[in-house]
Amino acid sequence: MKLRLPHTLSIIFSLIIIMAVLTWILPAGEFDRKFNEAIGRDVVIAGTYKEVPSKPQGFIDTFSSFARGLVDAAEVVAYVLIVGGAYGVIMRTGAINNGLKAVVKKLEGKEFFLIPVLMFLFSIGGTMAGMYEETLVFYLILIPLMVRAGYDPIVAVAMILLGVGAGLTASIANPFATGIASHIAQIPITDGILSRVIFYALCLGTSISYVLWYANRIKKNPKKSICYALHKEHQASFANMTNEEGHVRFGLNQKLIIIIFLGILAFMMYAVVNLGWWIPEMTVLFLVGAMVSAILGGLNEKEFWNSFVEGSKDLLYAALVIGLTRAIVLVAQDGAIIDTILNGIVNLLSGLSQSSFIILNQICQLFIAFLVPSSSGHAALTMPLMAPLADLFSVPRSSVVTAYQTASGLINMFAPTAAVVMAAIGMAKITYFHWLKFVMPLLFVQLIIALVILVATL
Repeated sequence: MKLRLPHTLSIIFSLIIIMAVLTWILPAGEFDRKFNEAIGRDVVIAGTYKEVPSKPQGFIDTFSSFARGLVDAAEVVAYVLIVGGAYGVIMRTGAINNGLKAVVKKLEGKEFFLIPVLMFLFSIGGTMAGMYEETLVFYLILIPLMVRAGYDPIVAVAMILLGVGAGLTASIANPFATGIASHIAQIPITDGILSRVIFYALCLGTSISYVLWYANRIKKNPKKSICYALHKEHQASFANMTNEEGHVRFGLNQKLIIIIFLGILAFMMYAVVNLGWWIPEMTVLFLVGAMVSAILGGLNEKEFWNSFVEGSKDLLYAALVIGLTRAIVLVAQDGAIIDTILNGIVNLLSGLSQSSFIILNQICQLFIAFLVPSSSGHAALTMPLMAPLADLFSVPRSSVVTAYQTASGLINMFAPTAAVVMAAIGMAKITYFHWLKFVMPLLFVQLIIALVILVATL
């Protein structure tokens, strides 16, 4: 009898229920907080934990978290839907379809070499600029490209997620993770940079090697694909896309559309880092780009909006998943158990040897990262407690910063609370368990490498 895997939304729903149950079991508690102007966030004050009246999440609280999660994640949900709409317009012009054909023909027999190059570029974005949510649009491009080239959607997802993930996990100077954590820990961002550079090289090297091994394996024998059961669906969705409007020639206007689209992506990266742009500004780029593309592609007003709506519908599932994953965290926050869990972890870490402290610190940080997938939020929650605690064990504060960022990066490559992960596998039309089966061996190796480096630098 074939094992039937649960739907991704069933997994999220189960986690929401588990979190709600924990609010009935664990005592409610909270730390005092103060606003840190430098990072623009409230940070906890060590030694101020106290129990508060219990806030168990009942039926209405738990089920209303679905809607509240969507509201709380409204910016990212809007970004995904608008990007999907813009992509739908560009698809309607035939530019993407014919552009992919041209790229596949140009790279015929060389797609394999595209994997390390793109993974390296994504890793730079992660390690230097905290690139993560911004990568969502790249899945729309690379998934059909790699499927058409004879690989499966997992390869495309891995190229982006493991590439940027290597940069986030082994961040050298990511201002939104290492920068914030170092500031809270009251150390320069350069403290511990040598060990982070070494870890970055090892992390990126193992990620690229693993993806190349898997890609080569399924290229030789497609049945070795972890998601081969969905092979026909993937071929129909990604490899056999037809041009509804009959565009067959990759003409000048279509090339201009591709250039505009790539220019949007490049400028978006620049604007986020240098101009302080975020989701509202980024959506402007895609909306205007879609309108210009429609003009170049000869689409009338009705065709433009119909294709925009269709494109948004294609990413509705991804947007829904993003909102529902936020509900998991909201239930824990509303039940006031996150600080209780954190206080228990701090107490657990007391009275250990140096090596035991840093190893257990790393493991505990993984658990906190699961509850708080935001890297800056994770730093604001844990660093005010972990940095002074490290002093008691004569452990460098840079080590707890590295432990924090490693945990945040690893969790954001597989956890169901990581919205980008769930959105990516939704766009790739694979199950959560397909992704877990693929990624967990690599992440285990990278965790061991991180622990070895942390202990070696004590």
